[in-house]
Parts: sequence; structure tokens; C-alpha cells
Amino acid sequence: MSQTVLAEDGSILRNFADENGVWRFPVTLDEVSRNYLEALITYEDQYFYHHPGVNVFALTRATWQWISTGDIVSGGSTLTMQVARIRYPEPRTVWGKLKEIVRALQLEWHFSKADILTYYLNHAPFGGTYEGIQAASLGYFGHKVKQLTDAQAALLAVLPQAPSYYRPDRHNERAQQARNKLMRRLVTLEEWSTERLNDALIEDIPTITKQDYQSAPLLARRLVTQSTAPQIKTFIHSQWQGQISNLLRNYVHGIGQKVSAAALVVENQTGKVKVYAGSADFNDSSRFAYVDMVQATRSPGSTLKPFIYGIALDEGLIHSESLLMDVPLKFGDYQPDNFNGGVSGPVSVTHALQKSLNIPAVQVLEQLKPIYFFLKMQKAGIELKLPIGAKPNLAVALGGVGSDLEDLVYAYTSLGNKGQARHLRFSPTDPQSQQPLLSEGAAWVIRKILLDNPDSVSGLAVKTGTSYGFRDAWAIGVSQHYTLGVWIGRPDGVPMPGHYGQVTAVPLLNNIYQRLNDQRPAPQMPDSVSKVDICWPQGDMVKKDCEESHSAYILDGTIPKTWYNTASLQQPFNQSEFQFWQANDSKLRVNISCQIEAKRQKVTVWPAPLDNWLTPEQHRSSRIPSWDSRCETTGNIIRQSAVRIHGLTDQDAFQLPKQQNRNIRISAEGGEAPFYWFLNGVLLPEQQRKATLKDLKSGNYQLTLIDQAGSRDQVEFSVLLY
Repeated sequence: MSQTVLAEDGSILRNFADENGVWRFPVTLDEVSRNYLEALITYEDQYFYHHPGVNVFALTRATWQWISTGDIVSGGSTLTMQVARIRYPEPRTVWGKLKEIVRALQLEWHFSKADILTYYLNHAPFGGTYEGIQAASLGYFGHKVKQLTDAQAALLAVLPQAPSYYRPDRHNERAQQARNKLMRRLVTLEEWSTERLNDALIEDIPTITKQDYQSAPLLARRLVTQSTAPQIKTFIHSQWQGQISNLLRNYVHGIGQKVSAAALVVENQTGKVKVYAGSADFNDSSRFAYVDMVQATRSPGSTLKPFIYGIALDEGLIHSESLLMDVPLKFGDYQPDNFNGGVSGPVSVTHALQKSLNIPAVQVLEQLKPIYFFLKMQKAGIELKLPIGAKPNLAVALGGVGSDLEDLVYAYTSLGNKGQARHLRFSPTDPQSQQPLLSEGAAWVIRKILLDNPDSVSGLAVKTGTSYGFRDAWAIGVSQHYTLGVWIGRPDGVPMPGHYGQVTAVPLLNNIYQRLNDQRPAPQMPDSVSKVDICWPQGDMVKKDCEESHSAYILDGTIPKTWYNTASLQQPFNQSEFQFWQANDSKLRVNISCQIEAKRQKVTVWPAPLDNWLTPEQHRSSRIPSWDSRCETTGNIIRQSAVRIHGLTDQDAFQLPKQQNRNIRISAEGGEAPFYWFLNGVLLPEQQRKATLKDLKSGNYQLTLIDQAGSRDQVEFSVLLY
């Protein structure tokens, strides 16, 4: 059976022929124009509503003319007899005609005139592969039968009598003569006026068939594979769909060859899909036109970061201004870099999310645990795809997982729907459902952060993403009523250097947003969220001696304290206050066992990995006094003075064999554990007095050592492999 996919307003998105290539689209009497029914009844069967299926007088006349002349001069078949012939084909013989008459009488006995006429309208042949008046109207004129002009109605009324002979796209002159003959007959029978005839005669006969409808073609194909219904209704906004499809087509031509794009627009409150563009140009096979990039699995880049921060908010791990470390950090054997290659030092959650910084996002995911984040997303119905046998790891934060535009847009609807992710609905038969992803408060905070981003368009909370190697450019936005998502790239996975989310996908997203004319009021802050002033570096609420104040959104009154290292290196004494004994006379640091008068002191310290990115006044060495030379440790009598690197001296040069272990053993003299070793700015996992520089390559190196008190030493050396 032929199938038609319809937009929300009833307009046709796409037609599909049946398994035999025949186009037939169901239509009811109410959907057929009055002028066509008028022409049809007048031409085919004037007494249709009065005879019992057979017009005895017409049949007798036709039979006598045939016997007298040996030729068929006029037809005697009624519409009911034609329906019998369509339904039960018989040879054109006397016996076949008799069987046709009997079946026509049976049809009239069992069915109403409306039923018989409706069957004819849906099954009569109209030339080529068109069966039924709706298919013919769409194929020859490009619009539904309800919109037929008088001339078009007359042409379609005569066409079934000899569909191949009168087929207008092949035999234009014959079709015109038959059409005009019928129209003049309508005037003779006083059904039409002369003026109406003259107006209709001006109209040309179509010389070519219309192109098949191709709006939302990939969505239409998707839906017909899931349903056998002759008509499939969708929620597609036909005007937006056309505008945005044209926008995508023109946009990718300015990027490069073989580049495609996809776009979705979804209502936040209902999940109704208003726009579905699976490829940039359905008629351009060079751009992989038939590959639906709405469903294609790709790397999501940074688009998952809002949910890492949102779930961490719900878990009480952070608030909007939590202090994070955008510095070179190593998480076990994983060392992420920022997209731009630089670092910012101390940053807030808000700044990290707005600038899409990688290292802070990994820091939060490490505290949250990758497996917990993965399962939380999975429980909400968001499928993140991993290689067979692989487990979620920290790379998930930067796109080290598979996803698709459909799932991402689904997830982002939670930011516009009080934390509830709305399942996408393509047609009225799809059930309404939603899954909790974030709390209402967390969803509001994340959306507020994105809305306040200076790089975003007013009223649209935008997050971008770029996959490794510039293969995918993403932009997803949440407005008052809609969630919008776009993907740009090459479906074959070839990189597009220089194209990334902010510069390539965001302009397209903004262009789509402008066409929606959506309202732009700010979402109301829920009761679970409050705004307080907090202090850096501690993370506590502001007190009289606050060093650096930040205005933060907190959830359920929870104010988590600052993390002072990566999760794997955190220790109980990594706190914001450092306590020590200070000699009364020298003001230097002493042990409690020293026989020197001293007082217990405490100072505020920043996380040690940030030390190289703080002002001199914020360094630990500026706040914690060095050791008093009068105090010595027991046992090995090592003076507790400034820390020093042992095993390397400045400007050392090493020649190491390529085939052997390329390691250098080092240690710290003096200072106080834990020790922070930085190799070329990257924090090493070792925090003990002894450490090993492993797997060195040829090049220049800078090694920095900082102890708990902020005392530091630094050397530069080089390595040459042979």
C-alpha cells in the first residue's frame, strides 16, 4: 500500500509508492473538491444516485449501437460497474460483461452509494503508476484533490476512461481535446456557465509530472519502516521544516565538499519534534544525502559537560562558583588538555562551563566517578555507546564515548523542563513520557550559567562541542519553549580542520533560533536554589576575613568545600587552613618539640597545584614561614629548611639508551610532605619524598618541586636518546 507522511497542518511531507511502484493515497468524499465530483458524475454516470447499479437504458443503447455499427459508439457502464471491473477484472467479452453487471447489482445491495463512489475515487486508474484521484492530483498538479481547478477537475474526470491514451504528460493534445469536450458538455447540460468554460479553457494541460514530496524525507522514511498505516501524521511544522532545510542546504555549500548537517527542533514541554533535518541536501548524493545524521553515532565532544556539572550539583559536590583547577593535572595515566592548549589557573564552575574548559570538567567527573555518570545518563534513557568490553573512564567528559543528535537533544530538554528529559515524539501515536535526569534546581543552575554566557544569543542557553580531530561540530541550545540541536561534519568521518562548534555550528543554530520567534523571559529560580556569597579558596560562606568573595547559586543549602587536589591524590590534611608553631622571636617555623617559645598559628592556603598560577602574595611560601635553623629533626638530623631537588642539578644533560628504561630517580631534601612534583608544568602522581621521572624522550625539561608549606625548587635539564 502507498503511504503518505503528513506535517502537523496536514500538508504532505513525503509520499511512498507500494511494493509494485503504484501511487495510491486514501481520500474520503469530504476531501474531494466539489467541481471534480460534478464533472465525474456528469461525464461518467448522470443517474448514479438513481439506478440500482446498472443503467438499463444506457446499456441497451450502447448494445444496439454496437450491433448496428460493429463499433462501440457510447459506453453503458455505470460507476458501480466500473468499480466491479476494477475490483474483479474480467476479459472484455459478453460473458465478462454479464458477470460485471451481476457484481454491480451485488455491490449496490451491500454498499451505499458513498461507499461505491469512495472506492472508485481511490482505485480508478489515471495513467502510469497513479491509482486514485489523490495520487493523480498530486502527481500531475502537485496539490491535493481538494484544490483542483475546474480545468484540472475536468481532465481527471475523463482520464480513467483511457488513462494511457489520454495521459497528459505523453499525449498532451489528446488530453486537451477530451478535457475541453467534457467542459463544453457541462455547459450544454447547464452545469457550468459560459464564463466558467472560457476561464477554464485558458488553463494549460500539464506536460510533466510533479516531483515527489521531499520535506523531512529521512524522518518520513524512518516512520514508514515502523508503520503500515496509509497516512502517518507528524508534529512537523511545515513552514519551519522548509525554511530550515533550505538554510542547511545553503550553509554547507559555504563550508566545503561532502559536508553535511543535521538539525532538530523539539518542544520542551511535550517532546514534539517540530523540525527534523537528517542531512543537508537530500538531492545531493555527494554529501551522503541518505545518511540520517540525527541517528548517526558520533563523538559528542564537550556537549556532555553540562550534565557532568548538573549531576555533581545534585550530589552536593559543587555549586556554581566552586573553585576548580585549570592547570596541567594528571589523573592516573590520563592527562587532558584544553581545546586551546592553554590554562587559566583557578576557575569557577561557571567560568569552566561557559568556556568549556576540559581539565576542570575532568576534575569534576573524577570526583563524581565516570561509572556513576554513565549509569545515571543510561537510567534517564540516554544511550552512551562504548566499544565492546570497554568501561566508562574520564575521557567521557571530552567526548570519549558515542552518542547521536537525537539523544543529545533529548537530554537537553531537561534544562527547559525542570530537570525532566522529554522523550522525542514524532507522531501522535508516540506516547508522552519523560525521565528524571537532573533536579529542578540543578537544571535551572546549569541553564542559567549557559544563558549568562557572553558568547550566547539572548534567550538561548547554548553549549558547543567539537570532537577529536575536528570531525564533528555541535551546538545545542535551550530556549523558553524549544530545544534546538545542530551537527555539522562529514558523515565519512574525514576531519574538517578549522571548523568547530563555536565558529561553525553556533551561527547555524542562531539562524534556526531566529526563525522560531520564541519568547525570551528568564526562567524563574526554584525554591531549592539560593544565592549566597562564598569565599575562595575555602569554599565556605563569606566571613569577615574573606580573601576572595564570589556570588554563588547553591542547591538545597549545600555549600561543598574546595577540593585541594585530584581525587586520587587527596589527603585528609589537604585543607584550606595550614596550622604550625611560630617562634616568638624569629617568627620562623618550629617543631613543638623545640625548646623555643612559640605560638600556634594558622593561615589560609590555596590548592597546591595552583601555586604557579597565583599571585606572589597567594603562594604558600609567602604565607608559611621557613624553618627556624635552631630546630632540627631527630634521627637523620636533616635540617627542616627550604625544600631542594636531589638527583638533578640545573642544566644537567643526560644521554639515555632508547632500548632501556629511560628513567631518572630523584628525591626531595628538606621541606615537608606531601611534595608536589611538576614536570614541564604537569603535576606528577607521586607525592612522596622520592620520585621517578619515567619514559623520558629527547628534549628539554623543567622540573619544579613544591612542598606542603609552599617552599619550592626548580631545575632545568635535557635528555638525548641514542
